[in-house]
Amino acid sequence: MRIMSLLRLMRPPNGLLMFFAVLIGVLFSETRAINLQQIIYAFVTSFGLTGSSMALNDYFDRQVDLVNNPSRPIPSGEVSPASAVALSSILAGAGLLAAFLSSTACFLMAAVAFAVSTFYNMFLKKTGLVGNFAVSFTVVAPFLYGSLLADGYISWRVMVFVVLAFLANTGREVIKGITDVEGDAVRGVATIARKSGLRTASRVGAGFYIAAVMLSPLPYLLEVVNILYLLLVAVADAGFVYSSIRIIRNPEPGEAKKQKNLTLLWMLLALISFAAGGLV
Repeated sequence: MRIMSLLRLMRPPNGLLMFFAVLIGVLFSETRAINLQQIIYAFVTSFGLTGSSMALNDYFDRQVDLVNNPSRPIPSGEVSPASAVALSSILAGAGLLAAFLSSTACFLMAAVAFAVSTFYNMFLKKTGLVGNFAVSFTVVAPFLYGSLLADGYISWRVMVFVVLAFLANTGREVIKGITDVEGDAVRGVATIARKSGLRTASRVGAGFYIAAVMLSPLPYLLEVVNILYLLLVAVADAGFVYSSIRIIRNPEPGEAKKQKNLTLLWMLLALISFAAGGLV
């Protein structure tokens, strides 16, 4: 039971998504030069640092989760706060070591992303939109990492997808603020939902979604991907539009939670469209 609780603390699906994003970064690098050892190191880095960040987030949010999500491992008593910090430290150490063994550029990228994530958990979360931007940076960092892993520098081709992912994730973070509005009051988190109201937050979050949708043809127009990308990303775009309409019509915590979770599916579909458009 304890092992399952620790896994829940790490949120393995998030780590797998980050690893997938690293591979997308490699795919849209100039050389695509990568070997099996580097792939293994990349997995340890992405999975380890993501798991570390998730555990640390739950540690700092333990009082908030008593209100928002009491079934989480720490507030439910399944994992002690000290154990969460220990797990976070071990995962961070493994992730940073794997990045160091990959290259100096990879280590610096991983260290910056981890520092931003840690700073967010400790301080920036309370700032609202600035904190949302910090989270979105950590989400797009794997794309940059993959490009550095293959080329040693960040390719402009990768930056096209970084912009789209940054916009979409920022929208999700703003809408997440609607979900957590009651618990965020405990920690004094200045989300848009708390500062300007649920309806304003729903419109801002949807605005980021729609911006990502409107810019989604850009990779094809720049000839970074083939037409298969357009066909597949249209499904993700439809999902983002659907979530935008739903949250604007009903800007309540229950609806926000549904759309926040659905957004992970739309983002996964977008990642698949990136991969398919670049591979074929």
